Amino acid sequence: MQLRNVFLGKPIHWLPWPLIGVLFVWMDVVHLHVTRFNTFAFVLLGLSAGVVALFLLTARRGELVTREPIPEQDGAQGTGSED
Repeated sequence: MQLRNVFLGKPIHWLPWPLIGVLFVWMDVVHLHVTRFNTFAFVLLGLSAGVVALFLLTARRGELVTREPIPEQDGAQGTGSED
């Protein structure tokens, strides 16, 4: 079994995970979620928006980004990256 079949997506799509882990550990160490909750919430919101933007900007139209097709509203099967 090749890792290409296990980890779908481009390597750049996996890059944010270690960065997210480091950021979460740092926020826990400084107790950001307790001392400055608004800052914590905006960091999470910005991080989420950044990762979604990265995925949308680097995935080509029609490219498989999930293992299973994502059903569309009309019942047809999509690929997970269609608008």
